[in-house]
This record gives sequence, structure tokens and C-alpha cells, in this order.
Amino acid sequence: MNKDLVEAIQKDLGRESFATWFSEISLLEKEIDHAIDNIEKWGKAISVCTPVFLGPAASRIAYEPLGVVGIMGSWNFPLYTCLSPLISVIASGNTAVIKPSEVAPNTLLKIKSLLTRTLDMMAYPCIEG
Repeated sequence: MNKDLVEAIQKDLGRESFATWFSEISLLEKEIDHAIDNIEKWGKAISVCTPVFLGPAASRIAYEPLGVVGIMGSWNFPLYTCLSPLISVIASGNTAVIKPSEVAPNTLLKIKSLLTRTLDMMAYPCIEG
């Protein structure tokens, strides 16, 4: 996460940079690390018991993406409430429509810029309004 995001939140909310780092950025970094460390385990199919009358068949539970998720950010934690759910959405293979809070306009522009630079905007569009 870059310094521009911290400055944008400081302009919008008047929050000190350490408080922003502690309450939003450090938590996001930990969630990203956790998702990267566990993504293979989460996506792995699980073998389950097969009823005897089904013969030589094998049964397993396979996880699949379900669709599009709507993410609406809040004004008081604009970065965390937009990007925290997005981490899980990306890890699960779904797509999302992200709407940062318009009450924090500087942060909204920084989030939109970050998402435009790093993600496919067809799969993860960021809307304003």
C-alpha cells in the first residue's frame, strides 16, 4: 500500500497516518498474506464417503466460483471495507463490482486508481456515485 492512500484518508477523515496504517493497511496486508498462504488448501477438492450401493464410484466436494459479488465501502474505514472483501472474492475466483464510499472522495479516487492499475476492470469494475 502506498503513501498516497494514507494521505487521501487523512484528507477525508482527518485521521493520523499511524491510525490509518494500524486500523486498515496492516490488516489488509495480513489478510493478503493469509489468502496467499491458504489458497491451494481452500480450493482443493475433499474426498467424502461414497454409499456402498453406488459401487466403485468415488465422491468428492469440489469448490467452484458462484458469480458476481457487490462490495460497498463505508465512509469511516473506506479502504478496509472495500479491499478486505475483495481479497476473498479474488481468492474464491468470483468477480465483483466495487463501490467505494462517495463521502470520502479523495480515498475513492485513490482506490479507483489502484484497482484500475492492478485488476481487470471487466471482472472488477469500480463505480462511483
